[in-house]
Amino acid sequence: MLSLGKRLLVVLIAVSLGIGAFADTSKDTKGTSTTKSAQKTKNKKNSGEETPTSVAMQTGAPTGKVTNGRFGGIITFEQSLGLGTFVADKYARNPYYGMLLSLRPRYYINKKMMLELRFDIQTELTSSYTTSTTKKHQFMPSDTYLTFRYSSLLREPHTGITFSPYVRLGFPSSYESRFRDKYLSLAVAFDLADMLAKGHLYLNYTFRFTKNFNKYTVAAVSTNDQYPVAVARFKGNEELATNLIATGLQNTSFSFLDSVMVSWIINPKWTLTLLFGIINSFTYKSFPKDQYAAASAKSGRGQNDWTYGVLDLTYQPWRHYGFSWGISSYQPAKTANDKSFRFPFFDFSTEANNYTNFYFDVFASF
Repeated sequence: MLSLGKRLLVVLIAVSLGIGAFADTSKDTKGTSTTKSAQKTKNKKNSGEETPTSVAMQTGAPTGKVTNGRFGGIITFEQSLGLGTFVADKYARNPYYGMLLSLRPRYYINKKMMLELRFDIQTELTSSYTTSTTKKHQFMPSDTYLTFRYSSLLREPHTGITFSPYVRLGFPSSYESRFRDKYLSLAVAFDLADMLAKGHLYLNYTFRFTKNFNKYTVAAVSTNDQYPVAVARFKGNEELATNLIATGLQNTSFSFLDSVMVSWIINPKWTLTLLFGIINSFTYKSFPKDQYAAASAKSGRGQNDWTYGVLDLTYQPWRHYGFSWGISSYQPAKTANDKSFRFPFFDFSTEANNYTNFYFDVFASF
């Protein structure tokens, strides 16, 4: 994975070249009637009004016919089955069956600007060694996210590629964020998107930078608090002050996300989507390269690299309702010995960890 300095340099160069290309092509084509006509066709083809719900669920783009001052949203009910359920060895088998409800109300300020509030809640109906709750069938709320999106702020007239920035605030409503004493998270991001093959192939690239604001650089708990989720290692905690204990878990200071999505819109009812993403997270604290460090470790901030891959088939027989089937994998980028990269769309090395899940969604858009 790229180091932090190289990563920032690549992002700055890409953004500078991208914005420059949008600006230069707009200036060069000014006053050309043929180009204007082609641009209008591209605008219509790539308009957010024609974005399928399956695409909007993955990217956060607007859905349906957007009108000023209108409320809308997406509601999703998901059931998922972990790969560990199917492990042949009964001693290694780790069944997982969970459910999730996602609420995403929206307010369309106009045809380009939108506000979205997102809140998810999930529960696990099984119980295993990877279960992260202290009670059976405990409901786990997510953080609450408020997003402002400006769709198609810039458009490259020759290719029709659109630039859509957005800003997201995250509020610590999840047990984990409260456990990590998170005040707030702030994300700045953008999408680059295009529609090809006469509206049947949708391409999207997303970049997002997230900054967390925590009270401490490590997760700390009070002996007087009763958190539903707490992680501690026997004799591994350092008492910081009266009734305050540091767990040793490093909090994430900031992270980068890059994702690429390809959607084949087979017809108005069926959509096949392939999505791949990389998340690079960095801790507040820096660490030296000393005799206690692993052979592959480097000095500097702690870094965590995860990938996620999704293969999704969506069927929407009605205008506001539909179904999705798919496979999703969220896992470390490399194997435990740090010698090879994992296949991002399926976990072939640690099946019992349930990094890979099979899911079925029922969704409604309005």
